[in-house]
Amino acid sequence: MVEELSLSAHQTLRVLPSSPGALELESTWLPGGRPPRTHWHPTQREEFEVLEGALTVELAGRPPRVLEPHETLVVPPRTAHRMWNASTEVTRAGWRVTPAQQTEEMFRAIAGGVNPVTAVVLVWRYRRELRLGRPPRASRGKAHERSSGA
Repeated sequence: MVEELSLSAHQTLRVLPSSPGALELESTWLPGGRPPRTHWHPTQREEFEVLEGALTVELAGRPPRVLEPHETLVVPPRTAHRMWNASTEVTRAGWRVTPAQQTEEMFRAIAGGVNPVTAVVLVWRYRRELRLGRPPRASRGKAHERSSGA
C-alpha cells in the first residue's frame, strides 16, 4: 500500500514499498515553498531523481543549484543540504534513503506539523536520522551530482 504524508503546506511524501536497507519515497513540492532548515544525516545516504519540475538544492554550503527532470543527486552521510521548489510549477522527485533506520517513523511523527516543544523532542528522538545545521568540519561528506543524460 502506498501512503501519502504531508510534511508541510508545500511538500508531501508518498511512502513506497521499502525494506530495512532502503526507504523508497516520492516527494512532491508545490510552488511557493520556502527553503527548509539546513540539515544532515549522520550515517545515511540520500539519492534523489527529479521526475517533474525543477528542484532547487543547496548542498555543502555551495550556491543553490536547480535540478531538472532526469537529473540525480547523491547526498553522502554528514553532508549539509536542503531542497525546495523555487519554481512556479509542481516538482516531483524519487527519493531513496539508505539505510532506512527510523526515517519513515520520523516522517510519520512530523506529518501534519508539530509545535516547537514537540519539535525539540523529535529532533532528539531521531538524532540518528537527522541533525540540524552543519556537521563538524572535519567529518563533512562530499556530494555527488550527475545527470542521467536523458
